[in-house]
Amino acid sequence: MTLSTSIHIVAHATEDVPKILQKINDVFSIPKEKILVSSAEGHWGNEISLIKADCGHKESKVLLERIISNLKIGEKKFLLQSISNSFDEKDNFYIRLNKQSMCKGAISLSEHDSIRIRFKAIKEFNQNNKFRDHVMSLFTKK
Repeated sequence: MTLSTSIHIVAHATEDVPKILQKINDVFSIPKEKILVSSAEGHWGNEISLIKADCGHKESKVLLERIISNLKIGEKKFLLQSISNSFDEKDNFYIRLNKQSMCKGAISLSEHDSIRIRFKAIKEFNQNNKFRDHVMSLFTKK
């Protein structure tokens, strides 16, 4: 399986960006040199930081397994029941995680003020829904 991952986080001026960067490294094991931070202006003129990280195959595989294995049982059931909503037409797998939970060292789902993560499989691996089947198998892995 060849996999890549893109992680996007919006940090507001009131948030501790260095702490968020450290927790990305601690919780997701993403090397700091892979994390990019840029500044932007929010809708109301407030300063925001756009945090982005792109990961290659090895890191992506570990990250996907780590996220799913650390979700609570109820969150796994919810995702598994609505799994088709987590895949787009190109079979990219999307998951949104709680930024505040990550800052506390935990992994949990969230829809608001979240960490947006996209896992993308290359075409060769994704034929006949192999990637989707792989993701689904991770939910039942013990």
